Amino acid sequence: LECGRCRYLRTARACCQVVEALLAVLILVCSSVSYGSTGGDTGLPALGGIYYYHYGGAYSGFNGADGEKAQQLDQRFHLLKLPVARAAMAVAGSLLVLSCVLILVGVLRLPWRLPAWLLLECVLDTVIAIGLVPAVYYFFHFLLGVYNSSVCKEREQLYQSKGYRGFGCSLHGAEIAAGLWGCMAAVAFLLSAGLAGRGYRTVRKLKQKPAEL
Repeated sequence: LECGRCRYLRTARACCQVVEALLAVLILVCSSVSYGSTGGDTGLPALGGIYYYHYGGAYSGFNGADGEKAQQLDQRFHLLKLPVARAAMAVAGSLLVLSCVLILVGVLRLPWRLPAWLLLECVLDTVIAIGLVPAVYYFFHFLLGVYNSSVCKEREQLYQSKGYRGFGCSLHGAEIAAGLWGCMAAVAFLLSAGLAGRGYRTVRKLKQKPAEL
């Protein structure tokens, strides 16, 4: 990190952007749990692992009409959660791409050549930080609506009647973690906005007094 371009990676703004990228990856991974769990009664021969056993991939004890009903409820429940899971993954992917682009821009020293870029970055980070707050609220509000739906309640009762646990109508760990990472990302982007504003003042001052460079 001693070369001219890589020195940017040692700055506070670069560290903040790296944290933003890592948080975006964590949100993407956690939200993909809801997206990838399709459910469905496949029986013990299709057991692919503990994860699928716990989240809907292999259920024994269902026969005939109960098996078809379990499969239909799993699929309907999955479709209810699908929109918010896709939205969370899209937001996380966009934040990841944006953070990587900002890191690349800093390494290429564009803010030094064009100080106005730092103002744009400050405004963009502020907008994202503010926007993440209602986004996290909507994420939990939508999921709670799904878990309070009749489909989820019926699904929960069906599995409880067969002695299964882990299918309750409540938020699971990955969804809670995705919301917490989103809150932390909002703080990180707000901090990055402040650092970008400070960087703009520093660059303007140095350009006005080149002897201090």
